[in-house]
Amino acid sequence: MTVAGLVRLRKHQFGRQAALGTKVPAVRAYPFSGVPSVDLTWTDPDIDQGSIDPVTAPYRGPGEFTASLDDPSLAYNNIPLLMSAAFGGDVEAVTGGSGQKTWTHEPASATVDVVDVHTYEFGDDVTTDWYQLGDGLLESLEVSGPEGLGPLTTSTTWRFGSASSTGSTDSPVTGTVPTPGLAVDTDPTPVYLKDGAIYIASAIASLAASQISDALHSFVLRVTNEWDLKRYANGSQVYDIDDYGRASRQIELECTFAKTSDTVGTGSESDAWFSDTAVTRYVRLLFTSTVMAAGAVPYSWSITMPMRYYTRTEGEIGGNTTVVLTGHAFYDAVNPVLDSVVVNSLVSIDGAGS
Repeated sequence: MTVAGLVRLRKHQFGRQAALGTKVPAVRAYPFSGVPSVDLTWTDPDIDQGSIDPVTAPYRGPGEFTASLDDPSLAYNNIPLLMSAAFGGDVEAVTGGSGQKTWTHEPASATVDVVDVHTYEFGDDVTTDWYQLGDGLLESLEVSGPEGLGPLTTSTTWRFGSASSTGSTDSPVTGTVPTPGLAVDTDPTPVYLKDGAIYIASAIASLAASQISDALHSFVLRVTNEWDLKRYANGSQVYDIDDYGRASRQIELECTFAKTSDTVGTGSESDAWFSDTAVTRYVRLLFTSTVMAAGAVPYSWSITMPMRYYTRTEGEIGGNTTVVLTGHAFYDAVNPVLDSVVVNSLVSIDGAGS
């Protein structure tokens, strides 16, 4: 007899919802690792019961539904899901002349973007025990470019507004779960640090001519969202959230540099950090693959943002000293707080046009 429930048969499937509160079938399977945490917040009442042991049955709370998911090799076609869940905006792919797809995310600072929420399906070969989590978005996203020029990695923390299960009587799933026929990409195109370059300048227009060469060892891009979950007494008889509010957002870039004239000394990035007043810098990470997304157009990803340095720490790699500079993105009235442009072959993350 074979014991069911194999770790290697776990799957992570996502679909972008058209509306809050309406779960949708998954559209793609993603090569993530990790598991969801479904806490129904069962609570014992704090009352006198004539017993040193619990007597009265516990009651349920609204629940905490999260998932910490990692990707050891970020692929260009998986970036739109992360940008959508982190920043929203209801972005769709624009098809180029050779058939390539371009996804542009430019989150607003002074206004509120449309919040993109997602349905997440998770389980293994035991299909009677799959989760369907709804209204999901990213609380944190960390993209790391590792020392050694290998593929970029991601670590994400998701938060969901509702939870159901194929094994639940009172919280059944919507539709067929798992969505059949989905499999992870068998031949993805990874984003390699070897294909990346960093540009830093005092103005956006100067970035193209301001590459920092022979200096960047590694980087970490962090996005942190604070979401305010709204639940209203509407007689719905469920704990599902009714809306999200964006409380705050922080975007920071940590770069580990070799000591060169661009990174230390007068007129350098370290000099900008050591200034009496904050110095505005503009930074761009640009990745261009050797693989074509369509025709003669390669897969690519550019990330551009205004930044001010906050910290410098000391490091070492292979017997050489390094400097680790961390800057925070900020509201710029002219340029977006972050401009992400991905060129890939992905048609859709919500099923439209796929």
